[in-house]
Amino acid sequence: MNASTLPSLFSGLAAAGSALADAPWWIAAAFLLPAFPAITSGIGTLITACSDARTRAIWDRHEDTYLTDPDRYRAGLDHIARVRQTIAAQPPAPAPAPATQSQPPAEPSPAPP
Repeated sequence: MNASTLPSLFSGLAAAGSALADAPWWIAAAFLLPAFPAITSGIGTLITACSDARTRAIWDRHEDTYLTDPDRYRAGLDHIARVRQTIAAQPPAPAPAPATQSQPPAEPSPAPP
């Protein structure tokens, strides 16, 4: 089994980049087109992670404000506790099953005589 290493990946990318540097734009686009789904998936993951981190930071900031005077902000602290209990009570979402690709038979089976 051949294991790919990071240096070999970089050298491959450098070779591809230098080969495509002098190529017309439409040839470079044809070679780079297969990378677009991975790039968009990565961007989507990054956006989701940033959004989740921002939401968590907002909740933490509100909680810090509420903890400065717990008696005054009892309703806000109770709300945070209820939300956290609701989130903890929900079962984790099942991981999506990998898509199985069934291939049709190469030839139809012959009918019995």
